[in-house]
Amino acid sequence: MDKTSLEEIEWKKVPEIIKQWLPENLVKSLVKSEIVKNFKIMEDDSYAERFRDYYFVENSEQEDYGHIVIELAGGNQIMTGLRFFNLELDKAYVEVLHHTHEKLSKKILTEIRDKIKERYKIFNPFAFRILSSGNPVKDFKPLKITEDLAYFAGLKESICQMDKPIKYDQVEVVRSENLDFYSLYKGLLEFYIEENPGSEQFIFVHDKDYLKNVMDKNNLFTIFIDEQWAGLIGVELQSEKYLDGYLVIEECLIKKFRGKHFAPAIQRKMIEQLPGDHHTIIYGEIHSNNIPSRRTAARVGRLKTGAYYFVHF
Repeated sequence: MDKTSLEEIEWKKVPEIIKQWLPENLVKSLVKSEIVKNFKIMEDDSYAERFRDYYFVENSEQEDYGHIVIELAGGNQIMTGLRFFNLELDKAYVEVLHHTHEKLSKKILTEIRDKIKERYKIFNPFAFRILSSGNPVKDFKPLKITEDLAYFAGLKESICQMDKPIKYDQVEVVRSENLDFYSLYKGLLEFYIEENPGSEQFIFVHDKDYLKNVMDKNNLFTIFIDEQWAGLIGVELQSEKYLDGYLVIEECLIKKFRGKHFAPAIQRKMIEQLPGDHHTIIYGEIHSNNIPSRRTAARVGRLKTGAYYFVHF
């Protein structure tokens, strides 16, 4: 697998809206960084050794845990990496990190499926996962494909030019100065998960040290509604795939304010306070089952730019 050729292919697969939003040299730099990172892991035997020590499967080899290049028809290739869903040994899947096809098709996905199933059979994976800006679920029937996480992104400048969301004036979003609310936040999410089975797939309680780090960077905000403490929202400056900007890492509300259309106003008020220029992006990874968060993202002006899809065996 040639790095230079792969950079050109991955650049072509970047969604057009991202190419409109960000300078070409920045996006190409992001693409290159992702490739360099994955090649470095592939060449690092200690990565596979540590991974195998933590998630040992009988009859497996150390090389199974590293990044692997698999040959396909017509001189094409894929780079893959073993993963465990929710870190559970009986829920292995395979991440397609890179592929040399400019466009996907049912034939290509079928070949990838068959090659991966054979290469990783010792782990009995349930699927492989691949990033696409298209709609494989609809386009490549009858393959069994389900959507996982999707990127929802928007330009700060464009978002701030939109009409203000409803309930904008009822919401106050201020930078957090302490973590006195942490036990309340933790209990809030734990109770939500208990009340909503399955939400543990996309709802996570951040530990206190992590949130302190976010707060110390001035990226954690406390939410007040009608002058009452109502939750928190936070972001991190981060690059991921072809995206570079503020990644939404948390947004939670107490129960009495959920489902009452406060979330778009909350995000808007936070976004207005984030430093940036006309290239600044706000984005997040949102699970396919997290419908409320997807609706909020859309209402605040964030667009779906791509998603990860499981192609099941």
